[in-house]
Amino acid sequence: MSIFTAIVWLAAAAQEPPEVPVTRRARPVRVQSEVRIIIEETPREEYEYDHYEQEQPVEYRSGTPGVGSGIWYRTVCRPQEEDRPIFLRPPPPSTLPLTLTGGISLPTITVTASRSRFVSGRPRNDPIITKPALFGGPSDGVASSDAPLLVGPDFDLILDPDLSAWHPTRWLPVDTSLHLYARALFGSFEVFDMPTNLQIYGLGPRLSFPLAKPGSWEFDLTISAGPAFLHTGIGDAVGFDGGIGFRAEHFFTPAFSFLAAVEANLFFSENVTSFGPLVNLGFNLSW
Repeated sequence: MSIFTAIVWLAAAAQEPPEVPVTRRARPVRVQSEVRIIIEETPREEYEYDHYEQEQPVEYRSGTPGVGSGIWYRTVCRPQEEDRPIFLRPPPPSTLPLTLTGGISLPTITVTASRSRFVSGRPRNDPIITKPALFGGPSDGVASSDAPLLVGPDFDLILDPDLSAWHPTRWLPVDTSLHLYARALFGSFEVFDMPTNLQIYGLGPRLSFPLAKPGSWEFDLTISAGPAFLHTGIGDAVGFDGGIGFRAEHFFTPAFSFLAAVEANLFFSENVTSFGPLVNLGFNLSW
């Protein structure tokens, strides 16, 4: 009986369907793509003098959290407005931005001398023009004027072609340039019935503000100021020399141009005043 029961049980078990396995949901697979590009920048010419170097590259990321990309950027030499040097940048070694022009001036020169110095019937043996101070002539003085013709050279050296690139002077118009001028004017004049020779030497900074650049022309507004020395046969004087004017320059090539400038020029010392127009004509040759 037990054998028969075992056979029936095996037959029934064989006819039952097999147990179905439990189906599990597939886990999402996260795919992330990343691209690494290292870019190195090395400016040249005028920007290679003021720079800094990054020790490690900087990463810039974009895209989504699932699929994104990253770019690594390393600057070898990049100008920094806050880190620019205090001293002026030297011009490129292949050029010397020096302008030589000839100046023509028609000023009115006034000399003031103390009335007590003039004694009738006695020739003068002391200088009429004195130089112990810059300003303030004699209160009881008498004046004599003349309008001579003065000529001489004018040298103009560009110290910085664009002051707006500096952080402290970024408020200036673009291409505002800083120059150093040196001028000498020669002539003769007559005051107090005494003819004598005249020499004026001036040196100082000059600012040039751009006005327009049509084609090969450049038009600028110029302001100059600095100390000056006056030498005559009746005495010497140390004073202030300044001017404001208009400058036009025509470029034949990047290194060769024609320049014309006119300014109202003032020389002022203790007892000498000179004011009038000053015209400069010449060529700029950068070599």
